[in-house]
Amino acid sequence: MSTDQIRRGLRNFRTRAATIDSVAEKGDSAIDGVLPLLQDRNDGVRWSAIKILTEIGDERAIGPLIHLLEQSKNATDVENALRAITGQELGDDPGEWRSWATGEAKVDDTAGGGGTLSDGDLIAAATQDLPATVEGAEQDYIVKVSLPDGRSQQVWVYLSRVDPNGRPIVQLCTACGDADEEHYEAVLKLNMSIPYGAVGIASLDDSLCFAMVDSHLRENIHPESLAESIMSLARHGDSIEKSLSGDDQY
Repeated sequence: MSTDQIRRGLRNFRTRAATIDSVAEKGDSAIDGVLPLLQDRNDGVRWSAIKILTEIGDERAIGPLIHLLEQSKNATDVENALRAITGQELGDDPGEWRSWATGEAKVDDTAGGGGTLSDGDLIAAATQDLPATVEGAEQDYIVKVSLPDGRSQQVWVYLSRVDPNGRPIVQLCTACGDADEEHYEAVLKLNMSIPYGAVGIASLDDSLCFAMVDSHLRENIHPESLAESIMSLARHGDSIEKSLSGDDQY
């Protein structure tokens, strides 16, 4: 079965149990189709993939499972799976598992344990099922999110940036309107109520504008977290723009 076929079976709660049993019975030959599902945005699909990998018990799952733990997803289920596959009792600290697995040559530590998606696959997985269209390629993308009342908001997603230590990051940005001084205080106060990102002032087309930004370490970003960040910036960015001018420019 292909990854897409397995995903469809696991997303439907009526076929989930049968799909888990069917795929697990295939044993090691099913590994390649199941591993990508650890990066699925659907929690039920991820849980099912972890269960299948636990039942199969193939060591090729160790690296991707550790990577999922590093992304702070399904921690308890991942810990149980790693314990069952390896026989080790290392708790839910991904650093402990990474150190052990690297020392035992169970993973290629330079590749994120085999669980890191390519930039294009990360964007595709994050925007799957979102009310959005995607433009761009390689490392820079524009995600145009459709919102209620016929409004929309563009979110720029940059995968070409690095932090001060040279580590790759995913940076998101959305413009919210002209940065008039009279609105500085009101807009900046919103930072305490926004779950993802923060409002600042950016230069756009040689003029200052309010903009929301958010950043994540590239090695640890999961498609589900990226999707939540995109939607939060889109909704809050549009809300700020609407309150400032009523326009739908961005």
